[in-house]
Amino acid sequence: MTNNSLVLTVAGITFAVTTPSADWAADLTDRYGPFLSTARPDWCIELRHEPDIDAAAPPWVVHDEQATRFRVGVIAGTIDLTGRRAEVATSAPGYGGSAVDRAISFILMQELPRAGHALLLHGVATVRHGWGLAHSGRSGVGKTTTAKLAAGHADVLVDENLVISLAGPQPRLLSTPFWGGSTPPEMIQRVNRQAPLRALLLLEHGPEFDLEPLSRGEAVLALLTTEKVAVERVSSASAWLATAEALVAQVPTYRFFFRPTAELWPYLDEALGLG
Repeated sequence: MTNNSLVLTVAGITFAVTTPSADWAADLTDRYGPFLSTARPDWCIELRHEPDIDAAAPPWVVHDEQATRFRVGVIAGTIDLTGRRAEVATSAPGYGGSAVDRAISFILMQELPRAGHALLLHGVATVRHGWGLAHSGRSGVGKTTTAKLAAGHADVLVDENLVISLAGPQPRLLSTPFWGGSTPPEMIQRVNRQAPLRALLLLEHGPEFDLEPLSRGEAVLALLTTEKVAVERVSSASAWLATAEALVAQVPTYRFFFRPTAELWPYLDEALGLG
């Protein structure tokens, strides 16, 4: 690759990213360090600098069957699922990483279930005693709190988007480079790591700790309420639902009522047999 480009692999999909300059590429190389790759690219992403993007304009997204066009804040782009190409632009160099994050996370959301062996979910990935735990749920239920409570108790692989892979003999939890925009910088530790998945926890606030096992239908419906964008395109909906059904058939899925204290970790040790 040239000095203004880089290649990275996330969840088994490889992206060649071209940037406006060597400085932009250097910033992204630092950001995605653990995910840099020499593999042959599956996708090409062009990052452009467009200073005239109006950050105050209302956000919008438009899908047709094979392409998505969007504009959110200082980021705009087009993702072509057929050509496996994306163009994404931002008005300021400091948002280059966020622009590439947005493109890659959307691609993974669509590509992984189409391949039939993985899902990208909005949530926190932790590892305790060698076991992976996927903490997901609707906005505001405690994902960020869970990540903060992990300090000294569990490793946080990522706090924004995680991947669950069903490709091998055992479901596995995979990290991604996508951390929340409001995450304090000192908490961000990008790692390229995976762990055997012990459980999928759909978070809810509650007065006491309680794990409520969900049936397969209940689990798929609960996931769907948190990942609606994944099924906005007709061609992706059936693939996403089929992969979600395969996931909950293999991974114990619970609605987890919890209080925001570090006592949740010994509770999960006992309830899930993590120790």
